Order: sequence, then C-alpha cells, then structure tokens
Amino acid sequence: MKKLSNQIIFGIILLIIGVLFLLRSTGIYNTGNLLGYVPSLFIILGIYSLIKSGFKSISGPLTMIIIFTVIQLLVLGVITWSSLSSWWPLVIILIGAGIIINHYQRDKSKVFTRDKIDLMAILGGVQNTIKSSSFKGGAITAVLGGVELDLRDSQPGPDPAVINVTVLLGGADIKVPSDWDLKINVVSLLGGVDDNRTRLSNNTPKEKPDLIINGMVALGGLDIHD
Repeated sequence: MKKLSNQIIFGIILLIIGVLFLLRSTGIYNTGNLLGYVPSLFIILGIYSLIKSGFKSISGPLTMIIIFTVIQLLVLGVITWSSLSSWWPLVIILIGAGIIINHYQRDKSKVFTRDKIDLMAILGGVQNTIKSSSFKGGAITAVLGGVELDLRDSQPGPDPAVINVTVLLGGADIKVPSDWDLKINVVSLLGGVDDNRTRLSNNTPKEKPDLIINGMVALGGLDIHD
C-alpha cells in the first residue's frame, strides 16, 4: 500500500476543518460537536509524522502532539485553565528539551541517497542532504517551522524533478546545483519567494528544466540558492 505524504495528510485535515466550518456558518448542519474534536486531527498528524520518519524527526511532531493534546483536553473539559496554570513550568521544560533534541539531531549526519523526499516541519526544523543519481522530487511542508534541503550532491533524472512546497508561517530553504535549470511556480500570499542563485554566463540553456518547484507560501518564505 502506497503511503500518503505528510503534505496530503495536512491538506486533508485542512479540508475537513473547512467543510465543518462551512456547514456550520451556512446553517446546513450544526457541526459544533464535531469541531470540538479538531485538535485530535493534529494529534494524529503528529503521530503519523513520527512513525513515518522512523522517529528520526522528534521535536516538532512531539511538540505538536503535546500542544494539541492539552487543547483537546481543555475543549472536552477534562482539564481546566485553573488546573493547567500550576503546570506552566512544563512549558520551560518542553522548550529546553526541544532545544537539546534539535541540537542533537543537527549534529547527526542526515545524508540520504533516496530519489524522492517527503519533508515536514511543524513547530520545529528538518534538515536533509540528498545524494541521488536521479532525483525525482517530492514534497516539502513547513508550518510554524523550517525545512532545509540540500540537493547540491544530486543529479537530475531524465525527466524534470518536481517538488511541491507548502509553507505556512514558516520557511523553506532549498540548495540546488549551480548548473541546474529551475522553473518556479510558487504563489506567494503575504510571503516571499527569493531566487538567490548565482547566474553563470557559461550555462547552456536546456530543453527542459532539471527541477520544477510548485506550491504556495503564506506568511512565510522560500529561499532558493546554490
């Protein structure tokens, strides 16, 4: 069975939330009770991200699971704000733990030889270097987090590689080989898309691009350089 990408799962969650709000706002159906379980959708997304990454990307998904678990318990009335107030030092503990985990993960070599990617950063950061002899593309999703992708040791395949990018209140940084031809089809909504590649005069134009970047950047940034 083909695994769904993190980007598809995130899109499905937004679609469900949008439909629930639309049904309620138009008076077609009162979805108030169902909306109370929306935080659980993000808990499931965090668990899915942990499992899919093989527990190699921990801090972001774990932070998301904890935050939305607390929100879900508050919505259901299992805990109250008054009882939660005495646990505020946990916020400091979580921040400290997140810094330590992120530092440990950055120190580890994250070099992969795969041809496709599926990178997702929510409330955290992801850094990957790809060494592929025939890179095909994949998906990048950054929500309140950052993704760094280094493709400078990769080679393009016979067909253009396609990366679908979704950035919301976050950032994505893509490093590409200087001799690659790129086509960028990214919509920016109160965000920025910066192509900072060095222009080489001896580069021969190609019949088709090596890499196509599609997607959307909202209240965030996408930086492309070599």
